[in-house]
Amino acid sequence: MPVDEDLEDHTKRNQEFEMMDKAIGSLGEPCKSLLEAYYLAKKNMQDIACSFGYTNAENAKNQKYKCLMQIEENIFTHYKNGKSDE
Repeated sequence: MPVDEDLEDHTKRNQEFEMMDKAIGSLGEPCKSLLEAYYLAKKNMQDIACSFGYTNAENAKNQKYKCLMQIEENIFTHYKNGKSDE
């Protein structure tokens, strides 16, 4: 792969990571804390349910899914076409 193509791929990947970082950063609570508890602190859903006041692990799992969908929506709605400044 020529150096120009490699640099272009690297730049594109950095822009995509920047968009994802902004989408995650724009999350409100409890999504941000819930996802941090699951992905960074490696807590299981039962522990998360207790910590966040959900009635059971299935409700916590459903909320985690909604939070992930919110990130996806942020990326595709607010950052589509590589416009990370919007």
